[in-house]
Amino acid sequence: MDWKDKKVAVLGLARSGLAAAQKLKEIGAVPFLSDIRSKEELRNIFPLIQDFVYETDGHTERVLKNELIIVSPGVPLEIPILRKACIKEIPIWSELELGFQLVKDTSSKIIAITGSNGKSTTTSLIYHILKESGKKALLAGNIGLPFTSFPIEKGEYDYIVLEVSSFQLDGISQFCPDIALLLNITPDHLNRYHTFDAYRNSKLRIFKNQTDEDIALLNFDDEECKCLLDFGLSQKIFYSVFEKVNENVWFYNDQIVINSGDSKLSLDSREILIRGLHNISNAVASSLVGILCGLKPDQIFAALKNFKGLEHRLEWVAEIDGRVFINDSKATNCVSVEKALASFDKPINIIMGGSDKNEDFSSLIPLIQQNVRNLIVLGETKSQIVDTFKECVTINEVSDLKEAVHRAYEISNSGEYILLSPGCASYDMYDNFEERGKHFKQLVDEIKK
Repeated sequence: MDWKDKKVAVLGLARSGLAAAQKLKEIGAVPFLSDIRSKEELRNIFPLIQDFVYETDGHTERVLKNELIIVSPGVPLEIPILRKACIKEIPIWSELELGFQLVKDTSSKIIAITGSNGKSTTTSLIYHILKESGKKALLAGNIGLPFTSFPIEKGEYDYIVLEVSSFQLDGISQFCPDIALLLNITPDHLNRYHTFDAYRNSKLRIFKNQTDEDIALLNFDDEECKCLLDFGLSQKIFYSVFEKVNENVWFYNDQIVINSGDSKLSLDSREILIRGLHNISNAVASSLVGILCGLKPDQIFAALKNFKGLEHRLEWVAEIDGRVFINDSKATNCVSVEKALASFDKPINIIMGGSDKNEDFSSLIPLIQQNVRNLIVLGETKSQIVDTFKECVTINEVSDLKEAVHRAYEISNSGEYILLSPGCASYDMYDNFEERGKHFKQLVDEIKK
């Protein structure tokens, strides 16, 4: 595509929108920036947009004077200005699609990971394995920095490892990863999609443009993934922690086994630092990607053993008076909380609550009854969580996270866990889950001191 003097509107000036605008400017396009927020709300990013033409306080008809529209993930595609753009047949892309257009004619291979849970851990682990094995790899997308923040058009990377969200996939046109990994599909973001079918269909768009030369890697242990054998045109490869569904990587008797043809090695799962069977599954998937990229089993296992996991995902914070504090702020839905509750073998004092995502918390009742001694609740979803669990666990209602952490410390015993695993988004009190997790760690540090 010839980008010289091409007029492109960028809607939404969060990280991906700003990265897209800067990249468009670098390649000779003429970006026009538009955001619904006021100048006062955008004051912190003024140094980044002062050289662009922009509008604030809403998206006006000026957006429709462009040849292409790039939409940030937080901007719903049903807003009036985008409906008008559809009528005028102006293409609407996500920043993910823009990045692909810049990469598709280079030698870089794209590995894209999506799923309702485990995306960030698996994406980071795949990147770690490739980098530790000497490959020039890039980590980007819905994790860390946006896809277009990097000089991707130069073809300098062997592999580009992308975490992709359903919101990003909604805005693709030709995006086609060489390897597409779908970890699972469980209800999430139903405040935006309204139905599970709509959410599922967004996730499946990761395979939309794949051909029989591309690979779809699927979790055989997830019912939604299991039925995709005949979906799309790509080569289907399954993985599992319960059954031997392929000959390259499997899990048996607490061992991850890799057979590359030239060599066969096994690794005791207790040597991996990330906890829980769900993380063993992520490790199996990541190992299989490593084999598909031509790595040797010993290279993969060496990387698995020194991968420390992610901040805000079952992150060990401190042990104080025998109480172990765990930061799982990234657990923004019930399935993530379920994984967390199944990862520990001692009583748990769990902090839950946040902004509402239309979650049905009743799925957690068995694990709450079995593994939780105290439930500390806060945030917008407080009353809903209390109503769900009032018959099965001792509940403490608090007004904010500081009170939650101190209450958990007071009512817990030595030898127990204090777990922040909200099961909700953070927007009622924080800008994002990272800010919430950092505040939790700060509060724990204050107790420690």
